[in-house]
Amino acid sequence: MENKIDRKKVLTVISLGAGVQSSTMALMTGTGDLPVPDCAIFADTGYESKSCYAYLEFLKKVLPYPVYVVKFGNIKDDMLKARGTTDFVVAPFYTQETITGKKGMILRQCTNQYKIQPIKQKIRELCGIKKGKHFPKDQYVEQWIGISKDEIGRMKPARDPYIKNRHPLIEANMSRQDCINWLKKNEFPLPEKSACICCPFHDDKYWDFMKKERPSEFADAVEFDKEIRTISRNKNIKNYTHKSCKPLDEVEFSKEDNQLDMFENECEGMCGL
Repeated sequence: MENKIDRKKVLTVISLGAGVQSSTMALMTGTGDLPVPDCAIFADTGYESKSCYAYLEFLKKVLPYPVYVVKFGNIKDDMLKARGTTDFVVAPFYTQETITGKKGMILRQCTNQYKIQPIKQKIRELCGIKKGKHFPKDQYVEQWIGISKDEIGRMKPARDPYIKNRHPLIEANMSRQDCINWLKKNEFPLPEKSACICCPFHDDKYWDFMKKERPSEFADAVEFDKEIRTISRNKNIKNYTHKSCKPLDEVEFSKEDNQLDMFENECEGMCGL
């Protein structure tokens, strides 16, 4: 029988998205509602909203520990540069076959490539683990993920054995609305939901908000949506950012908040927080 190894925690890190939940979790460490971690890490896709970057700067000023920003690349630029090649960044675009009209959705890898891996690399760097070297079996890192109780289905174990995910908001029985209430009670500004500007997981309510309140970002999304129509190597398949498989500027967004939150199915439980 294999002996169980007693592992020592060598680092506590917040996976920071600068959205409502992860920001609440981070700010709770400054008010004594949660213990203080060693640091927070924000993975920048290069295509976040201006409000997200502004809130990140606010957090860097008020949190009592370092906030590291890591980056794999610019997801928008990388996608367009690689059009028609095998280097194409796999994002969850909606697809439609031009001949049959059949609709589908691309399996996503963008979260892993632009969020998970850069954070993991920074964790290894902070722990002094050189590239190609194994993490000591008797050590582990505790990574806090900002998932609230109403998104409990997004809880996922870390892929790497040396990382142990923890979910303080669920432990505190807090929903997303509880997070908003806590921010208001403690007089902190409210962040918006964090995600790439043209993320296909946006629901109609958010697209409508962006169109009315963030017209320059919506215009960027519309242009990007047009560009992705031509990035597939299969000329009979067209890509779209909206589930209707219509150009984004032609979609009439539903005013009812009855669409499923697609982030519920996000592969690592780290986007949109």
